[in-house]
Amino acid sequence: MKNIVQDKKIVIGVVVLMLVIIGGAIFLLTSKKSDNSPQDQEQEQILTLSAEEIGLTLSMAEDGKDVTMRVDNAEDITSIEYELSYNSEGDIPRGAIGTVEVKGRLIEKKITLGTCSDVCHYDENVTDVKIILKVTKTDGKIYQVEKALEQ
Repeated sequence: MKNIVQDKKIVIGVVVLMLVIIGGAIFLLTSKKSDNSPQDQEQEQILTLSAEEIGLTLSMAEDGKDVTMRVDNAEDITSIEYELSYNSEGDIPRGAIGTVEVKGRLIEKKITLGTCSDVCHYDENVTDVKIILKVTKTDGKIYQVEKALEQ
């Protein structure tokens, strides 16, 4: 009877010791992942370009149904992703996202202010039009460019 009680104490001690070791290992692994080394912070830093550097312009169509984005200096750009944001009637936030095919030095993209499936439903009284571009250059670096429509 004494051996059975002693064996149970040993098994319980071993189990507790294993749980402490596993818990400590998990704690160390998760705390190392959350530490940001200076090298990680460099990679997270977002590079920026001015709209003028790539020749970015925005213009609203006279009927107010779309905005045209134009990039005049795209010779060293391999891809562009965009996020257009604006407010429609009643200060309702709206937007559009997409990619632009880069062919040559000049890029032009017409972006509809509304939704289209079988029929287009255009947003009215559009204000505060802004665009953010994610520009990838031929050297592999990624830049952010921002521009607001001047009204």
